[in-house]
Amino acid sequence: MSQGGRHPVAVAVIKAVHTGVFLVELMSIGWLVATGLTGRRDRSVAIAAGAVAIEAAVFVGNDRVCPLTPLTVKLGATRGTVSDIFLPDAIARAIPIWSGALVGLAVLLHARSALHARRPS
Repeated sequence: MSQGGRHPVAVAVIKAVHTGVFLVELMSIGWLVATGLTGRRDRSVAIAAGAVAIEAAVFVGNDRVCPLTPLTVKLGATRGTVSDIFLPDAIARAIPIWSGALVGLAVLLHARSALHARRPS
């Protein structure tokens, strides 16, 4: 995203914050997949699931637009997006696709684990 406009430093700060949120979400999704594979069910899984659920609800509830987007436009971003978060555009645009697929996989793995835990040995 070009930072031309009135507040390039503020746009860069928003991108940095967005990158931090992205990394936390990526780690949460990775944790959910890993713990789904191992059958781990504890507070860390609940925290990761909560973080992912909140992020998904905010994104979907905002018509699949990051809520930081209007702020970056107001501050002078030349494009109405913060999805590039210092990544190439093609990769950034694919994030909802592959992250959604990984969340779906994590849900299936945890459902499988929960079903196996309920079965008598």
